Amino acid sequence: MTETILLYGAAALGVFALVRTVYWYLEGRKLQVSGYMTPPSTKLARWTFKAVANVGTRLLVGPVEVKGKENAQFKGRGLVLPNHMITWDFGVVGKAIPFSYRQLSKAAEIKNPVIATLAAWIGTVGVQVEGGKSQDGGGQAVVDTGARILTHSKGSRMLLFPQGMLVYSGDISSKTFRTGASRMLMQAAASIGDDPLYALPVAIRYKTDKREATWLQRLLYPLGLKLVRTFRYSEKEIGPDGQPVLKENGKPSYVKKSMVLYGAYVSIGKPIAYKDLPNDPRAAIECVRQSIETMLVEIDSRRPKAI
Repeated sequence: MTETILLYGAAALGVFALVRTVYWYLEGRKLQVSGYMTPPSTKLARWTFKAVANVGTRLLVGPVEVKGKENAQFKGRGLVLPNHMITWDFGVVGKAIPFSYRQLSKAAEIKNPVIATLAAWIGTVGVQVEGGKSQDGGGQAVVDTGARILTHSKGSRMLLFPQGMLVYSGDISSKTFRTGASRMLMQAAASIGDDPLYALPVAIRYKTDKREATWLQRLLYPLGLKLVRTFRYSEKEIGPDGQPVLKENGKPSYVKKSMVLYGAYVSIGKPIAYKDLPNDPRAAIECVRQSIETMLVEIDSRRPKAI
């Protein structure tokens, strides 16, 4: 009798897991629509994301030095706004930031069915982006969704990369930042009145200098760990005149590059109250950019000097 109960229980659990997997798979497919908001994530999903961020970052990046954790202890709604260099930035931020949040992701990066299913499960919002700009006219839909997330509860948080694209070089000049984040804050503020609302700037800088390697990395990289922590990417080829090199068909020419990671530095800046930001979206995101830039300068001051 006991064995029968256990058998039926296992079967019911299996059916439940299958149904939920199919449900989140279908939700994941909807993430290709800019601004689509999946149902709220569960505690299990949030815990799983944190675990994946911690383990994945330890494996793919290495040790992460975090400064300013006390700045993440603010009360109220907020947008987490880091600079964006590689695809695993979201994992590094997930490891560094102590609280849970929803996140915005480029639709192309979550197109794989497995990744899309997991992304939907943890509460990701997708956006069709090319060069940092929405390509399907969905920019306002994303802003609307982000504002809706922020207004959902007094503790709502969301991760958004304000550059809107990967900037492998680490360039954080004004031209690389978009106004989507500040427009979200503006729209949310119009709904919540005087409730606390913040922009939390976060600076990420990767350790790519071999002199920053730990003794254990110096031992294990020649044995294969270096392959796991080598980040490969393609970048537009720039000619002597400083302009992109074009192929015969008129399209940009790309060159393959790579960088070996020995860890990362993360600085969490002081939260900037929305009420202290300029009313103009461009001026507002510039305040966030300047905060990130200041933190990156401080990080660089602690790194080995270029030879």
